[in-house]
Amino acid sequence: MQGDHHRLRPARALVVLLAALALVGVSCGAKTSELIAASQPDEPESSAPGVTAEEVKVGFIIIDQTRLQATLGFESPDSGDVEGQIETLAEYVNSRGGIGGRDMVPVIRVYDALTDSAVNEEKLCRAFTEDDQVFAVVMLGMFQENARPCYASQETLMLDQTLFPVDTAAAAELSPYLYQPSLPEYGALLAGLADALETEEFLTDDSLLGIIGIDNAQNRRVYADQLLPRLEALGAEPVDVQWIDPTSNATLQAGQNQAVLSFKENDVDKIVVVGGSRLLAFLLTITVPQEYFPAFAVTTFDNAEFVASGTPEAMVGAVGVSVLPGSDISGDQLEFPFDDGEAECRDVLAEGGHDFAARENARQATLYCDAAFLLAMAFEGADGDEITAEVFQQNVAQIGQIQNASNYLANHRTGSFAGAAAYRPIRFDPDCTCFELTGDVREFPR
Repeated sequence: MQGDHHRLRPARALVVLLAALALVGVSCGAKTSELIAASQPDEPESSAPGVTAEEVKVGFIIIDQTRLQATLGFESPDSGDVEGQIETLAEYVNSRGGIGGRDMVPVIRVYDALTDSAVNEEKLCRAFTEDDQVFAVVMLGMFQENARPCYASQETLMLDQTLFPVDTAAAAELSPYLYQPSLPEYGALLAGLADALETEEFLTDDSLLGIIGIDNAQNRRVYADQLLPRLEALGAEPVDVQWIDPTSNATLQAGQNQAVLSFKENDVDKIVVVGGSRLLAFLLTITVPQEYFPAFAVTTFDNAEFVASGTPEAMVGAVGVSVLPGSDISGDQLEFPFDDGEAECRDVLAEGGHDFAARENARQATLYCDAAFLLAMAFEGADGDEITAEVFQQNVAQIGQIQNASNYLANHRTGSFAGAAAYRPIRFDPDCTCFELTGDVREFPR
């Protein structure tokens, strides 16, 4: 797993055995068997759940989008046997030393995306942490505010691959239990988006800009601190800002209906989406039937390829930034695989009988690869050491820059909880009804 990037491990203290049992003597009242047991080196203890001397239990969430796609009228590329892919990744990790010398034991649960709610994500959290008692969970499709605090309260490490934005302040509240291997810090992403809006000339002097976002403290903070100052510097102060409550389907629907009505009344012709969480996909189910077609500024967090293929008429004029090529662009724009990280993931899965016709078919698999490989990498060479979230946080910060399976560039460093370090600007092309890359790889502004 990209062994050239591994680093030295902290030395463990030497265990000194006192073998002179006769000097302790039966005169002290100790039984010989007790003395022998006391003389043996203690097996490393760990306060982390799901960890024994032989194994580490890791939860994997598989998202079933069948009913959600039927509801939205979209169709995602076939992902193949996802459960089998996870099993293959675990076998590969274990063949190379596992997690700190222990076997990775995958615990798989399937989650219906259509029934996503705060209640159901809480139930899933409790199932993993209380019933399964896993050490870590590889998270996909978890869009509710209560999910991450639930896992943190149970001292369960989250390898969060959900397109759910997190900024530095929000991550600090969940430390050391939250890490996003393949995604960027959300403030950095919006800073990159603002740069792309300038270079792609998305905003003109007569643009009437609207903002729509998922309503929470973090998104309001990142918008006010990161995005708005950059928009104002471009001379593009929004004329309408709408915040949507995603707690339930009812609040989501009502908020979007109100937002679209307000945008139309204010003649908004350009919209920036803040907060991801499938907001754009749901919004288009309202704008398209009303034949309201503003130009959108999007990111990977808005499922760019998904909305482009499902409602291409709504993406005319759209620009944005791509972090995950498998989720944003058509496969023929980049060689598959396009770097060593993607090649390793594809080859490992192919050995297990899992082949992919194109990059978009492997978009979930690459996220599982990044999470599983990073977990093993963080504890490589640490046989017998403690396996805890704190140790993971310390070790992963020393990995540095690597090639991931899912994104353009990863950089795991001190003080960061997010692995993605770069993006590429994209623009919607009506001829291919897809987003196309329009620039080279750029590192996120800091």
